[in-house]
Amino acid sequence: MRTIAVPFSFSGGALRTTSNPHVIARQEITDVLTTDNYERVMVPMYGANTSSLLFTQVDNLVEADFKEEALHMLNTNLSNCTVVTMSITNRPPDGSWSGPGHAEATLYVNVSYRLAGEVGIETLSVGVLHPLDLTSFSI
Repeated sequence: MRTIAVPFSFSGGALRTTSNPHVIARQEITDVLTTDNYERVMVPMYGANTSSLLFTQVDNLVEADFKEEALHMLNTNLSNCTVVTMSITNRPPDGSWSGPGHAEATLYVNVSYRLAGEVGIETLSVGVLHPLDLTSFSI
């Protein structure tokens, strides 16, 4: 399987692609988690709607509901892996409060996944930043 690599860049006049299954899985997981409902033309219910967690009090019931819907959305739309577990925290997985040079995220969605045909489990953490904090964020 070959796909366009993110971030987009050109190499020798062609769009850079990747065939690394871990890179493809991480790109697909990030895409589903960062897409809200009604953002995709012709597929209005695509996406995990993660940003909705920013505007509600996250308790056990909200977290369980989000996990159930997000896990279904992920495992329905991923091509080469299966999401095994998911957690929502207010701290990054390395235990620090913010990464070097980056604004502190409001919450983190941590995903453990397994590639098709492999035994090991990989993890990915997606930080979600509140829109009002974007003024302090520099790229």
